[in-house]
Amino acid sequence: MAWTRLVPGRLKPGQPLPFSLLDRHGRVLLNCGFVIQQEEQLARLIERGAYYDEIETEGDVVAAGAERVCIQEIIVGIIHDYERVLDCPLDALQPEIVLDIARRVQMVCRLDPEPALACIQLQRASRYSMRHAFHTAVLTEILLSRLDRDDAQRLPAVAGALTMNVMMLGLQDALYHQSTALTPEQKMQIVVHPRDGARALAARGVDDPVWLDVVEHHHEMPDGSGYTKRLKEEALSLESQVVSLADRYCAMVAERAYRAGTLPHLAAKELLSRQGSTVAPNLAAAFLKEIGLYPPGTVVTLNNGEIAVVVRRTLNPAQPIVRSLRAPSGVRYESPPKRQTSKAVYGIREVLGPELLRGFDLTELWPRAEAEAADDAAAAGS
Repeated sequence: MAWTRLVPGRLKPGQPLPFSLLDRHGRVLLNCGFVIQQEEQLARLIERGAYYDEIETEGDVVAAGAERVCIQEIIVGIIHDYERVLDCPLDALQPEIVLDIARRVQMVCRLDPEPALACIQLQRASRYSMRHAFHTAVLTEILLSRLDRDDAQRLPAVAGALTMNVMMLGLQDALYHQSTALTPEQKMQIVVHPRDGARALAARGVDDPVWLDVVEHHHEMPDGSGYTKRLKEEALSLESQVVSLADRYCAMVAERAYRAGTLPHLAAKELLSRQGSTVAPNLAAAFLKEIGLYPPGTVVTLNNGEIAVVVRRTLNPAQPIVRSLRAPSGVRYESPPKRQTSKAVYGIREVLGPELLRGFDLTELWPRAEAEAADDAAAAGS
């Protein structure tokens, strides 16, 4: 059975459950139709770990009067506003506006973390420097949530991910096109950008210690192999380690003008095995649970010959939910059917590159989220 973990925003107190809630062993916690009366009860279930059968919820009915919003469209709007903020001269940067962008990142991850994670592989419309930081911020938010940091604790870390490279945005965009070796000047700018970025942000009025810590130390490694101070795990905050891991993963799966990105399962293997000493064990465990082998947005071939894209994670990281885009004959499906890869016929045979999704409408792949959740999240940050 393909179980999906319950996340904030999926249910609302006072409404009958549209499905039964299970524990990680498949035992029923609450039956379909039960009414959870209080927000605190729902929060405890989410914290404990409650699951439901994603396939059986395909026909869920939207609550009466509930407006639905498209996560992909929201993400595009956030990135557009984020680019405008960082395109301004650094001495005009306003920390309050960056925090507002960070709250909106938290909002989309609460609404539906699946399409939010998928944007790491599929969102390619903006400048590399901008989308890379945005993708890192999304993964930072999701990993820190898995590690039980609350909204207020995660917020400055997400802001740090958004501004970690303020001193090398132009260089990042140049290196996107550069296939030759780094020059000495480029190497020096890369080495000093964390320290200089933290100083520049402090000069602009950023005084949150977590925000500044994340920017200054996002290239340090637990084994002491990072830069610029070669700090080890005991001297590094969890937040800076999370941003470091998210930064490296997002850089690996992203394409460059001269090469394709690393496939996600290979990037995870590289980070957690060959570079395992650079990731603390608790963070590695959280990464595996959230990203797994086939994160949302991964394009795959199924055993029956269909081309599909992963749309939801399940309790089993090797058996996500997918939507099939092309039949074995190569013909496009007009309405992408949902497949359960735990069934042998729909098992994943091979991972492909995201370029195969060009021309497809990504808004068809994920259901719309309830706008009320977005409004509540925005209000919480205002």
